[in-house]
Amino acid sequence: MYPIHVDLSGKKVVVAGGGPVAYRKIRDLLKEKAIITVISIEAVREIQELHEQKSLTWISREVKSKDFEKAFLIVAATNSNEVNAEIAINVNEDQLINVADQPQLGNFIIPSVVKRGKLVLSVSTSGASPSLSISIKKELQQKYSKDYESYLEFLFECRNIIKNEFPKVKRKDLLAELTDPVFLHDVNKRYGYKKTLTNEKVRNLVK
Repeated sequence: MYPIHVDLSGKKVVVAGGGPVAYRKIRDLLKEKAIITVISIEAVREIQELHEQKSLTWISREVKSKDFEKAFLIVAATNSNEVNAEIAINVNEDQLINVADQPQLGNFIIPSVVKRGKLVLSVSTSGASPSLSISIKKELQQKYSKDYESYLEFLFECRNIIKNEFPKVKRKDLLAELTDPVFLHDVNKRYGYKKTLTNEKVRNLVK
């Protein structure tokens, strides 16, 4: 499968199923600001609470094919293999469909993800071993601390300054300097470097 990151902000997502597996999927989808509709006769307390908070829409009934007609992305996570398989068969070929218990029936899989602000690390074993994916995810969580969140913001801001304010002949070296490990944990050094970049006198000398 070809790995991509998809912007789900404002996109219609339908989740078939209201159990713990569906809730885990929903929890991550909400972080991406998707518009979520859950179709399930019953739903775990967490899903019901999200419905009450208007974070999603829960429709308490059996799944119907028309439920998916306008969905950008579909998650089949009912407690029935047969129902999940039927959903996968009946969606349009241009829709994204994930089948929780039978990933081979869908056209995309949901990897284990570690997020540190703008840094997104995803791990997948293509369904071979979800347990290994979780294990590797834990390793990544330890290796890439929360310092990366502010570090990525620093890189983003400095990169924009360099691209917009410095001549091309200087950009490559300046961008390379940003990856110096000293900036990862030292907020003061970041501040000093950014201040240097934004100093008009220094910028004029470079030009």
